[in-house]
Amino acid sequence: MKRKLIKQAGQALTVTIPIEWIRNNGLKAGDEIDLELHGPNLLMKSSQKETESITTINITDLDYRLKFVHINAAYAKGINQVEVDAEKGYYPDLKQNMGYAVVEQKGKHFTIRDISGTTTENLDNIFKRVFQMILRFYDSAIKDVFGENKGTLESINAFDAEINTFSLFLQRSIMKHSYPDTNAGKIMFAYSYALEKLGDEVLRFWRTDIEKKVFMTEAIKEIIFLSKNMLEKAFAVYYNTKSEKIEEMMKLKALIRKKASKLPSLDAHASKLIMHGVRIAEDSFDMIHLALMKKTEPKETPALSR
Repeated sequence: MKRKLIKQAGQALTVTIPIEWIRNNGLKAGDEIDLELHGPNLLMKSSQKETESITTINITDLDYRLKFVHINAAYAKGINQVEVDAEKGYYPDLKQNMGYAVVEQKGKHFTIRDISGTTTENLDNIFKRVFQMILRFYDSAIKDVFGENKGTLESINAFDAEINTFSLFLQRSIMKHSYPDTNAGKIMFAYSYALEKLGDEVLRFWRTDIEKKVFMTEAIKEIIFLSKNMLEKAFAVYYNTKSEKIEEMMKLKALIRKKASKLPSLDAHASKLIMHGVRIAEDSFDMIHLALMKKTEPKETPALSR
């Protein structure tokens, strides 16, 4: 959608606003709007109360996991109210949807609403907390795998659910408010999704050992500890993207690959355990891309002549 700048008295320029946007936000002449500058972009926001977002989903006869995924998707997108149709006997599981609650039930129909709202304040702190939770999750998993603690499927699933709860809340807040900076919001959303996937990989790593205790050799232990070190370095690089920090991660990645390739023949469970450990290292390394995107700030330059 394009608009022409109209010259007014003196050096003032004006532009018309699409009537659809005016109507959708309930605005009229004399109302105030908020303008935010983001480099070459100008973000215009209504000062009116946030418009209600409602969606309807039919999850009848889907398996439990798919029901869960559909509601999580609506939550992460920032929907305020979800009208849910399901089969008899079903009740929504909202443990990972911070602020969501069932406010009405009529037979097989449920109304889920956000009763808390979201905020753009302290999102960086929430992100930091999620990252630190995953570090603790992997540390606890390694201690259990190496025989220092005793984990159960119930305890590790609860830990994973807490990570998912904060990851989804972060995604939802970014989607609803576009972050203070829209470009930063896109990067933070990708980061939060990557962290959620890392948490899932740690869960698979831990589950593998719980299903059948893996005999630990010193070579396997070394690779797992190197993998943990890679995750710790990824957290540090989020705040410090100096070249030497990234080069350390590159060398560590090559070392992990080399040591993994030289492991002797392993049984199926040990091979699976190593695979998850290596994936955690690889996924941690890949987040360098997002750290650099976050750091990179475009310089404002005069528009190219036509």
